[in-house]
Amino acid sequence: MSDNFKVIQPTTTVYCPKRGEGWTLTGITNIDEFTSVMFDGVRYTLPAREIVEELLPNQLAREQQQS
Repeated sequence: MSDNFKVIQPTTTVYCPKRGEGWTLTGITNIDEFTSVMFDGVRYTLPAREIVEELLPNQLAREQQQS
C-alpha cells in the first residue's frame, strides 16, 4: 500500500475479528503513527498501518455483506 492516503477521520468505524466493531478516537494523518481505537468500551493504541491495511477493509467487507 502506498504511504499516501487520505486522512482517516476520528469516529471512523473499524472491525477486528478478535475485538469486534470499534471506532477510531483520533484521526490518522500518517501511516507510521499510532492512534487510539475503542472496542467494547476499552481503548487500544494501534499502529495506523494495521488500521488502514486490516481493520478498515474488514469493516468495508462487513458492510458490503450486510447490504
